[in-house]
Amino acid sequence: MDNQKHATAGIIVIGDEILNGQTLDTNSNFLSKRLFSRGVRVHKVSVIPDNLDVIAKEVREFSSKFTYVLTSGGIGPTHDDITAEGIAKAFNEKVCPHPKLMELVTKFFGEVAIDSPQMKLAHVPSSAELTFGVDPVTGKRAPYPVVSVRNVYMFPGIPHLLESNFSKLEHLFESPDVHFYTREVYITDDEMSVATRLAEVNKKFKDKVVIGSYPKLDNSYYQVKATLQSEEEEPVEEAYRHLLSLLPPEVIVKYEPCPAEHAASRVYELAEQCPLVKHAITVIEDCLNRYKLSEMCISFNGGKDCTMLLHLIYAALQKLYPDRTESLQLLYIRCDLPFPEVELFIHESADR
Repeated sequence: MDNQKHATAGIIVIGDEILNGQTLDTNSNFLSKRLFSRGVRVHKVSVIPDNLDVIAKEVREFSSKFTYVLTSGGIGPTHDDITAEGIAKAFNEKVCPHPKLMELVTKFFGEVAIDSPQMKLAHVPSSAELTFGVDPVTGKRAPYPVVSVRNVYMFPGIPHLLESNFSKLEHLFESPDVHFYTREVYITDDEMSVATRLAEVNKKFKDKVVIGSYPKLDNSYYQVKATLQSEEEEPVEEAYRHLLSLLPPEVIVKYEPCPAEHAASRVYELAEQCPLVKHAITVIEDCLNRYKLSEMCISFNGGKDCTMLLHLIYAALQKLYPDRTESLQLLYIRCDLPFPEVELFIHESADR
């Protein structure tokens, strides 16, 4: 295991369905972002098949190299869910039923045979430990634990389950003494046009700041995202100011990549500049003061107007009632032939 100052991580995505293109892997992206935000650098992401020997070899190697190893996939009830067996083989252990997991399986499925698909969920490596996460919003304990062996943590492959599980116990993964400072600049020019300026910034600050350039050809707002990262804040700010001084003001976009995260501050700041937004926020605040969320409902069809309204309501809730546990009710009237993209957007909005 890595014993350096910085905590490191390796992510192993397990599943034939990823390698043959049937399923798109979003789990490694999610985990990498969340780990980075906690000061943990992901050094390697590996996508491997449902093969016992391959899983064992990869887990053994990752476990010896990185502080944390996170696996995704292969922990279900079917014949090709063999992640537990692979991890057991990596550490020369046997797979056996865990009493607590057997209790949970019985509670959920009722009495089932020890060799049933349901009870397969209770079979883990012999030294496995169980960690029950806690919901950061409600404070409730997760109904099912994350299983770990040494420094290897087993997560489900279904994205919303993995994200939910990780969010409930992400405090386990951190570098307490490390913080990564990041600045981003969104540019309307193409990458070729700004390459020389980025090279100049890199030459001046390369000893302390990592400069990245990422083209985005399908974005309506910008063509290049430039990133500046360091473990020290001041060099990042200096490099940021220097880059801005080299770019024409008209090519710099004030873009918010995570509008929900900073909704309250951004919307209320905009309200001070725009009377229409301020009036809308005033009306929303009046409704929130008069009624409970359970007494309110927003008609939502994925269009621009209702999406804007939903965002304004969310911003007001974030500011006035940050500790709320209730959810806003949405009414979606589905047409006979909906656009798949709209359906996906509506489901994603509801999940948020």
